[in-house]
Amino acid sequence: MKRPLLWGFITLSLGITGVFYLCPVWLLLGTAALLAIMPFLLKDTKISQVAFVLVMFGFGVVLGYGAFPETDILGSFYEREVSLIGVVNDYPIRTNNRLTINLTAREIVNTDDENNRFDKAAGIRATVYYQSDEDNAEEHVSLTTNEEPQLDLVPGDLVLMKGKLSQPSGQRNPGGFDYGLYLKALSIEGLMTVKPENIRRVGQQVRLYDRILGIKHHLEHQAELNFSEDVADLLKGVVFGEKNINEELTQSFQDAGVTHVLSVSGLHVGYVFLMLSYLLFILKIKKQYWILFLVPALLFYVALTGFAAPVIRAAIMLLCLTGGQGLHRERDALNQLCLAGIIILFIWPAQLFQAGFQLSMGAMLGIILFYLPLLYDYEKHRNKKRVNQKIKAGPVIQGLVLTFCATVGTLPILLYHFKSFTLMSFLSNLLVVPLIGVFLLAGMIFLAIVAIVPGLAPVISLPIEFLGESIVVMLKGINDLGNAVDFVRISRGGLSLAEMALVLLLVFLFSGYFYLRQPYVRNTVLSFALVLVLIVAATPLLPRNLVVTVLDVGQGDSILIETPGGQNYLVDGGGYLFERSNRVADRVLYPVLYAKNIRELDAIFLTHNHVDHSQGVEELIFDGYPVENLFMSVQTNNDELLNQQLVPVSLLKKGSVVKGRDGVTITVYNPDGPVRPVADEEQNNASLVMALSYQDFNLLLCGDIEAEVEKQLIAELQAQGNERDFQMIKIPHHGSKTSSSLAFLQAVEPEIAVISVGANNSFNHPNDEVMNRLEEEAIAALRTDQKGAVEIISNGEFIRIKSYVN
Repeated sequence: MKRPLLWGFITLSLGITGVFYLCPVWLLLGTAALLAIMPFLLKDTKISQVAFVLVMFGFGVVLGYGAFPETDILGSFYEREVSLIGVVNDYPIRTNNRLTINLTAREIVNTDDENNRFDKAAGIRATVYYQSDEDNAEEHVSLTTNEEPQLDLVPGDLVLMKGKLSQPSGQRNPGGFDYGLYLKALSIEGLMTVKPENIRRVGQQVRLYDRILGIKHHLEHQAELNFSEDVADLLKGVVFGEKNINEELTQSFQDAGVTHVLSVSGLHVGYVFLMLSYLLFILKIKKQYWILFLVPALLFYVALTGFAAPVIRAAIMLLCLTGGQGLHRERDALNQLCLAGIIILFIWPAQLFQAGFQLSMGAMLGIILFYLPLLYDYEKHRNKKRVNQKIKAGPVIQGLVLTFCATVGTLPILLYHFKSFTLMSFLSNLLVVPLIGVFLLAGMIFLAIVAIVPGLAPVISLPIEFLGESIVVMLKGINDLGNAVDFVRISRGGLSLAEMALVLLLVFLFSGYFYLRQPYVRNTVLSFALVLVLIVAATPLLPRNLVVTVLDVGQGDSILIETPGGQNYLVDGGGYLFERSNRVADRVLYPVLYAKNIRELDAIFLTHNHVDHSQGVEELIFDGYPVENLFMSVQTNNDELLNQQLVPVSLLKKGSVVKGRDGVTITVYNPDGPVRPVADEEQNNASLVMALSYQDFNLLLCGDIEAEVEKQLIAELQAQGNERDFQMIKIPHHGSKTSSSLAFLQAVEPEIAVISVGANNSFNHPNDEVMNRLEEEAIAALRTDQKGAVEIISNGEFIRIKSYVN
């Protein structure tokens, strides 16, 4: 067995993954048994190597159960008022009206039951809300009426606080961000909401790491004092990996495909390593002693950046390289990469599922596997007819090949996590990354000098300011060019296994890993490629089920319908009753559509013109997202959508039928009458009420209708007799007490009810009386605030339900 560390990393990851996805014990034992018989499957496999692999798999399982226990350690405290004593871990993040604090709790006590206490270390993220003129008391129920000064907390402060503890939310929609898993990777177990008067400093402890954070905070403050906002944020991002920076700047880097330069990674550690190595070379220190200086220096930098996984990975690999050179050992980059991965997962098992860790490992793997072979092939092709003067690849070609290799290693991860990839990243990396290297080194030298001689800051900051502004302007130009050429951006979900295998096969082929002069090898590669192409091409043609996804958009409605024939409809788009900085389309709709590889919508149905239904629809249409038809109620008063010229508009009323090409029909039950816009306060009863039907499956979509319209529908349903048997209903008006009367529920007779509602909403939806009626009628209730998005899958006869929050 070659490279046991590679096998160790794979089996360690396999053990953690098995526990994370709740694999049964028999499956874990079966996997261990398969690993145990490796000597019979692989040549030259030693018993000691098998033992090592089994031990690593066992460690993976144990670490997995430790990181993802079946019972949450703070489960008995969630949604309860608690008091805790904890130590602040980092400088709090301040915004206009809130303070976000990461701390390690030493003791947590339930204020209603002092015997219920937790006295072990637990990571908590606490948010303290302060009153501001723009705040709305209904939106922030935790606000206090007294203006309180924000606490000036520093790492190491011991604080006592009281507030409500809650469980971090996981992935709530297809393609959505798993906030709970992200916090788990940061060792944060719970969230806490605190009023300003319920937190106070009670002491301080001194730790070495807190001193290092103090140095970082001071240096960041120097950057803010001496540079413009964009350049200061850029410097904080590239030197320290600071996340709390200008959103527009972050988006600019993301659009250009170089967001990795704002997250401290191997690139940044490499530049630091080069600077330190050059300094040691100038000082004429022998190479075998370099590691004695590099270890503390790199450890200090790792601590400055908050022990980010990519930084640790790069530091370990560089120290292995330096140590190997000092001991005159042969270098094996793949073994070094796997060793770094093993160390990181032993410390933080949840990092396995984080984009940063995966991108760092993937990029390095792509470079290790493909960079030198592709460069060799390029030089071999260029020098084919040259006998004497051989041409070496120049820096531009080397940069392009390096970017291509890193892209191959990260493409599946980028599409899975971010649903987007831009071909402009090749140009961006070629132009921006070298400048970022210069900016990083210049910025670090500036911070070091200013820390000693602050008076020099106004002079030596000028060239760095110019360089930083040049990078920002260059990014804007690249993004403008990319926006002018639509085809350079790929927006879709993760690659399927067949697509991923096909991409890797082609890259291995072009890298010269297959000796194609041998007929057996050539025929095998060609056969595999042909099979994979057929699988990729045939997959969209396979029979599919009807999929209806009631999205979790908070206090609003949005329903995505995917028909067996490949048509896609959106009913409402959600929206925010209170103004927010982020858009519902960016937060929910685009990630869902891209995750499901939906490139256009055959139709959007807007039930009525209230912001919690219409905002997302307006954002999609005015963004220019491809939509074939827009259907609205004959009583809508949304002039913006009625008068726009981007999408054809049709107004529906009782009796209207929209037929799909695969037997899916949408029949309208409400409203009735001529085209007549009604006022906002009448829009609820102007809602489109629609029956979605596919063979024997029927779903009633009710918009926000109230009792008046329900009575009309009862009469109509009774007159129709058993024409439609509704298995499911989308409960009207988020479960308001003005809807879902007993008579209406009995007339529809659904087996399952879905309620689209926001958590802890100020309207107290769904109403207790409505929930009691559903229980009395034996109707299973699925709430988006509890279940996240609810996915209904039907073949026209049977129904399967999937919720995104377990």
